[in-house]
Formats: sequence, structure tokens, C-alpha cells
Amino acid sequence: MINLELTQKLINDFNNNGFLILDKFLDTEYLDQLRSRFEPLFKGVFETGVEPDEWNWKFEKDPNDVTRQICNAWKADNLIRNFVCHEIVGKFCSQLMSWKGARLIQDNILWKPPGGKTLGYHQDAAYDDWIIPQTMVTCWMSLDNTSKSSGTLEFVKGSHLWELQPPKGEFHSPTDYKEQLNIFAEKNKKKIDIVYVEVPAGGVSFHHGYTWHGSGVNTTQEHRRAIVAHCVPADAKFHPTNEGGTAKIYKKYKQKNSDLLDEKFFPLLWKDKTN
Repeated sequence: MINLELTQKLINDFNNNGFLILDKFLDTEYLDQLRSRFEPLFKGVFETGVEPDEWNWKFEKDPNDVTRQICNAWKADNLIRNFVCHEIVGKFCSQLMSWKGARLIQDNILWKPPGGKTLGYHQDAAYDDWIIPQTMVTCWMSLDNTSKSSGTLEFVKGSHLWELQPPKGEFHSPTDYKEQLNIFAEKNKKKIDIVYVEVPAGGVSFHHGYTWHGSGVNTTQEHRRAIVAHCVPADAKFHPTNEGGTAKIYKKYKQKNSDLLDEKFFPLLWKDKTN
């Protein structure tokens, strides 16, 4: 299902840049099956009978020119679960971040149609201040060929070494999707060096939770779809008091008298068994 050997050079590239971009990751024989899952999900057809946690676009109800997103589709679709909860995803996220293990905190399925609008620049970890430690890494798996013109994901090289800024500005479809990035960079005298994730279908990118990223308008006539796994350390816990970020959605899964992340809702993907 997934093919990749993670070398020390690739780990070093990730540590230097704040991201890693590779042309080959998903077995191409699964791409059509994965793409076929998108339309039913956005129509509210859930294989398992369980509705995802977040669902920001629905057929015949919302504009066609916005980027469509579902969060935690793994609960609704078993094939998507097999990929976003794959052991290799957890292992590589752990090795890139020097963790002893990784668990899924959230997934996304993303669908940017022709004309699909922007996604504002942000840092993923900024939304997870309800977790200790406040860190994460993201595995972004592309189901279509991507390019700058298709509104692909774009990273600011080295920005994982910048401080974490609380979320600001519009997230979905802002007119100026680089506004918050430019404000932060100017205020903190940072250089902006943008790299675009241009990969064939089946390619992948990993990025640090502090890395600034966003995406532009899809100016092509092609659809741009991706499945995404956001991972945190295996031993991450709920923050005992903080109710910020996306806590209002996910703190409903907190067990009474415990700060542990429940395996039923935050699956453990991989753990180092050598120590």
C-alpha cells in the first residue's frame, strides 16, 4: 500500500527544511479506489455509519469553487483508515521528529476542484494547544498530479525554526492567503523562501507542525485531491486546562479523570519497541 525507505539523508533534509517532498509513496494501484471515496463522503454516505468530526462542504449546498475538507474520514471509511492509520506513516513521522512513537490526532481529505480557492498560510501545531506537548507532524498524500498552478501545498523553507504564532486571520478562502505569513515575517524580520509540492499522483510530503504553509487557487481544469494524516507523539496527552484551538471539537473524547488520548479516537500508529 505504501512504499518508502527513510534514509538518514531524508531525515536530515526534513530537519533542515521543515518538510520532506517525495515523488513516490502510495502504491498507484490504490489511487482510483481512494479517489472514488471522495464524492460519496461529501454527499454524506459513510461506509461505517459514523459521521466525521468536521465536514465543511456538501453537494448542492455549498459553492463549487471552494476547497472541500472533511476531518476524521477514517471513522467513516475503512479504506481511508487503512492509509492514514498505516504503520509506516506513524513510523516515518516518529523518525522524522525523533519521537518514540506516533498516534493519529486528526485526518483530512482535501478536494480542490478547478477554480478551487485558497487556504490561508498557517502552522498546524498552532491549532492544537489543547495537547501536551503542543507539536505535530503532517503526512500529506497526493492522489493527483500537483503543480503550482493547481493550487498545491506550499511551504516556507526553514520556518519550522520560527516561533509558534496563535491562529489569526481567515483559514478558508482568504483573498490574500499569504497575509498572516507576510505580517509575521515582517514583524520578526524573517526571510520568506517558498517551495511548492509538485509531485505525481501517489507522491507525498511531510511537514513539521511549526512549518508555515498554505495553498493558492487551482487555475487548472484538473481536480487536486489528497488524504492527510496529522500525527502527535504516542505519549501526548490532553492539556488539563486549555480549551483553545480545536478543543471544542475533540475534548469531547476526553475520559473522565484522565488526560490520556483514548485509543478509540486517537489511534496509535507505531511505537518503537527497541527501548
